[in-house]
Amino acid sequence: MSFNKPVILVVDDTLTNLALLNAILQQEGFQVFLAKSGEKAFEIAKQERPDLILLDVAMPGWDGYETCRRLKMDNSLAPIPVLFLSALANAEDKLRAFAAGGVDYVHKPFQEEELLARVRTHVELYRLREKLEQEITLRDQEILAYANELEKKVEERTTELNTAKEMAEAANLAKSQFLANMSHELRTPMNAIIGYSEMLREDAEDLGILDFVADLEKIYAAGKHLLGLINDILDLSKIESGKMELYLETFEVETLLNEVVVTIQPLADKKSNQLEVNITNKLGHIYADLTKTRQILFNLLSNAAKFTENGRIYIEVTRHTEEICFHIRDEGIGMTLEQQNKLFQPFTQVDASTTRRFGGTGLGLAITKEFAEMMGGSIRVVSEFGQGSTFIVHLPTQVRLEEPLREEGSTGSEANIAKEGSKIILVIDDDKIMRDLFKNYLSKLGYSVAVTGEGEEGLKLANKLRPDAIILDVQMPSMDGWRVLSRLKADPVLFDIPVIMTSIEEHKNMGSAMGATDYLVKPVGRDQLASVLNKYRIGDDSQRLVMIVEDDMITRELMATMLKNEGWRVFKAENGKVALEHLEDKKPSLIILDLLMPEMDGFEFVTHLRKNPKWRSLPVLVLTSTKLSTEDQAHLHGYVDTIFQKESYSREQLLELVQTQIATTSFPRYENKIQKQLSSVSEQLSVIN
Repeated sequence: MSFNKPVILVVDDTLTNLALLNAILQQEGFQVFLAKSGEKAFEIAKQERPDLILLDVAMPGWDGYETCRRLKMDNSLAPIPVLFLSALANAEDKLRAFAAGGVDYVHKPFQEEELLARVRTHVELYRLREKLEQEITLRDQEILAYANELEKKVEERTTELNTAKEMAEAANLAKSQFLANMSHELRTPMNAIIGYSEMLREDAEDLGILDFVADLEKIYAAGKHLLGLINDILDLSKIESGKMELYLETFEVETLLNEVVVTIQPLADKKSNQLEVNITNKLGHIYADLTKTRQILFNLLSNAAKFTENGRIYIEVTRHTEEICFHIRDEGIGMTLEQQNKLFQPFTQVDASTTRRFGGTGLGLAITKEFAEMMGGSIRVVSEFGQGSTFIVHLPTQVRLEEPLREEGSTGSEANIAKEGSKIILVIDDDKIMRDLFKNYLSKLGYSVAVTGEGEEGLKLANKLRPDAIILDVQMPSMDGWRVLSRLKADPVLFDIPVIMTSIEEHKNMGSAMGATDYLVKPVGRDQLASVLNKYRIGDDSQRLVMIVEDDMITRELMATMLKNEGWRVFKAENGKVALEHLEDKKPSLIILDLLMPEMDGFEFVTHLRKNPKWRSLPVLVLTSTKLSTEDQAHLHGYVDTIFQKESYSREQLLELVQTQIATTSFPRYENKIQKQLSSVSEQLSVIN
C-alpha cells in the first residue's frame, strides 16, 4: 500500500463499467487496478494491497459475496474495506453484502459525486486506522523495550540492595560477636576492681582510715554501674548474634515478685515513691527462664522508680489460663507518641534531655522486649505525657524451648538439614512466597523444614526424608495436590504421614475423603499453623518412638497398628539402609528388626548400629521367621536384646517386652545426662575456686 497515492481495486465482469470507474477514479488522482472476476481480484489484492475494493455482486465464478468472504478470511487482506457496487436494490442483497464483510453499498446507476465522496471517506478511514495501528505497534515496542530496561534496572538494584543487606547483616553480626567477646574480656578486670575496692573499703573501716572509705565507695559504685552496662551490652549482643539461650525451670511467681520488690524498694525510697503490689488471684508456678523473668521485672520497676518522684508505683499481677500478665504503672513524666515509637530501640532514650536528667544507656527496655519475645511473650506500653506510663508484659505459663535455626547450605537445596531430634516438615507448594512463609513460620516453631515447588520432587523428598508431616498445596502445575495425596496414600511406607492440605479454595470434604489429615484455607498464619500441628501432636516427644525395620509390608503394618493403638509413635523403614539414614533425626527409643531384607539386612544393620557410640545402648528386638544357626546367634549375641520368632510371638508378649525394654533403658540414659551436667558444674566450680 502506497501512502502517496491511494490505490483502488475495481472488480466487475462488465468492461463498460470497468472503463467508466477507471476514468472517474484516475481523474480524481487515485491509482486504479481492474479485475473482471473475483479470483483475479483476490490475486491482485494479495500483490498490491489496495486501500479500497469496489466490488460488483453478480459475476461468473466467485460472485461478490463469495469474493468478499474469501478476502475477509485472509488475515493480511481482512482489514481492507470493501464497498459493494451493484444494481441489486433489495434489502436482502444489502444484508448479504454486510454479512459477507462489506462496509458500504452503492446502487447502480450511481451518482458520481456520491460515489467519490464515499470512496474518499473509506480510503481516509482505512489510512487513519493503518497509521494508528502502526503507531500503536511502535508504542508497544517502545513500552516493551522500556519495561525490559526497567526490569533490568530493578533486577540490578535488587541485587545491589540484597548485597548491601547481606553486608549490613554480616557487619551487624560481626559487631555483635565483637561486643560479646569484648564484654567478656572487660568483665574480668571489672570484677577485680569491684572486688578489691570492696575489700579495701572494709580494710579502711577496720583500720579507721575513714577518709578513704567514701572514695572507695565511689569506686565500688562506679565499678558496679560499669559492670551493669557491660552485662547489658553482652546480653544485647548475644541476642543479636543468636547466642542467647533460655534456661527453663519451674518457679513460684509470687516468690520471685517478692524478691524483686525487696531489691527495688531502696530505689523507690530514694525518690520518696510508694511501691504498691496487687496480686489479683493465685499466681502459682510457671515454667520459664527465672533469670530473664526477674530481669524483665527489675528493668521495668527500676525505670518506674527512676522517672517518678514523690509518686506511686503500682504492680498488678494476674494469672490467666495459659499466660501471666504483669501491669507496672508509674506516675512519672510519661511519654509522647513519638517517644513511644522509638522506646524499645537499643541505645535509645526518649530524648537528650531525659538522658542528661536521668542518665542511663537506653539498653534496658530493648533487652526487656527481647527477653519477653524469646519466651514467647510480649510487651507494650500505654503512656500519656505528664501523666505517667503503664508497661504490660504477657508471658506464657509454659515456655516452649525453640530449636535454634540452622543456616542453609550452599548446595542449592531448599531443605534444612535436620538437627538431632528435631522434627521435619515437608512443604510442597508451587508458590515461592508461600514456601518462604511456611519455612519461616515452621522454623520459628522449632521444626526443620524442606520445601519444593513440584509434586514429583515432593514425593521423592517424602520418601527420602520421611517427614513428620507434609503441608501440601492443591493447585500446582504438572501434578496437582490431589494426585500427590493419592500417591502418598497408595505408598505403603508413606501413607500414614499426616498431610495438611492448603488452598485458596475450600475443599475440606474432598480432602477428608482422600485421606488428608486437615485442610487449611489460605492465607495461613503462624498461629493457625502452630495450632494444627499441636492438634495432631506433630513433633510431640511425650510419646516414645519405636522404629520398625521390616521389608514385609503386611507384617510391618500389623506391628505398627498394634503399637499405635497402645499409644506409641512409630517410624517404619523397609530395610536397614533406610533405618540408618533416619536414626539421627527420629531418635527411636527401641528398634524392632527383621533379619532378612534387601539392600541392607538385619545383621549388617546391627553391626553399623553398635559401631556408633550414640546408638550402642539402643535396645533392639529381632523378629524373624528364619531359624537361626549357631553361627548367626553368636553373631547377634551382645548386639540385640531379644529374638522373637514371627510364628510364635503374641501381641501381649511383644507389647510387654517393648514396655520393659524402654523402661530399663530410659533411666541409664538420663543418669548419664545428669552425670555429665554434674561434671560440668564441678569443673566450673573448680575454675572459680
